[in-house]
Amino acid sequence: MMLGKCIGMGSSCEVYEWGGDDKVVKLFHSNTPPEAVQLEYRNCSAAWESGLPSARPFEQVIWEGRHGIIYGKIVGETFLKRIFEQLYSFREIDFSEADSDLRKFARVLNDIHKGKVLGIITEQIEHLKAIIGRPAEFTDDEISSIHAYMDHLPVKRQLCHGDTNPGNLLLRNGTPVMVDWMHASLGNPAADVAEVCVMIEYAVLSPQTPSDVIEFFEAWRKVAYNIFVDEYCKLSGVTEEEIRAWYIPAAARSIASGALSGEQIAKLVSMIRDHLCNAQN
Repeated sequence: MMLGKCIGMGSSCEVYEWGGDDKVVKLFHSNTPPEAVQLEYRNCSAAWESGLPSARPFEQVIWEGRHGIIYGKIVGETFLKRIFEQLYSFREIDFSEADSDLRKFARVLNDIHKGKVLGIITEQIEHLKAIIGRPAEFTDDEISSIHAYMDHLPVKRQLCHGDTNPGNLLLRNGTPVMVDWMHASLGNPAADVAEVCVMIEYAVLSPQTPSDVIEFFEAWRKVAYNIFVDEYCKLSGVTEEEIRAWYIPAAARSIASGALSGEQIAKLVSMIRDHLCNAQN
């Protein structure tokens, strides 16, 4: 079997066409532990077999020394790409639009959180602590405070995706499909929702972005947040306050990803410090 063209790139992998039009291979970087690849394969298999909106995993492979997973190909656009298309076309978003992308995003997360899946056993809090690690932006005392804060968050045992970046949600023929289940866990679904909200509220567009697009985005993000939270809370019964309680770990996880600009990291660090200060008073 030969690799086809590269059709996607992430922080830990590249995705290539594989053996025709209906499959792809996700090849992980050589520094990705084999145990992490095995975990993603197991989690994706569990999600697929339970009927959740996910790509079908076929098998694990090793290609030129790199671990990989063969998936069914999902033909569609990521929600992240659709967001940028909307921004650059200056397309206003309507709060009352019942079938907007943001409401679809909230619905698919709610469906995942209500899912009953055998085989996903990762504990959310400990897994989050491991992902967050010890970012250089924080002192040892601040990291200890973040961990202590997380230990007091409400414990639940619901299925959580664990990596709700809109680049991991594709729209195929109008139907959302969630990919990248490596960080799926049992825990509090408000963490998944908070990750999206933090991205909306604190995202920083690249310096090359035209000023009129940035201005439009600043107005857009307020409406986007309200639409997303309105739909999720309405469906789930979770409150906005419960979601915002997870901003500290959601922001710390984003910082640890290594994918953010210095400006965005500075905003998130400031937010975390303010939230910790308020929590301690």
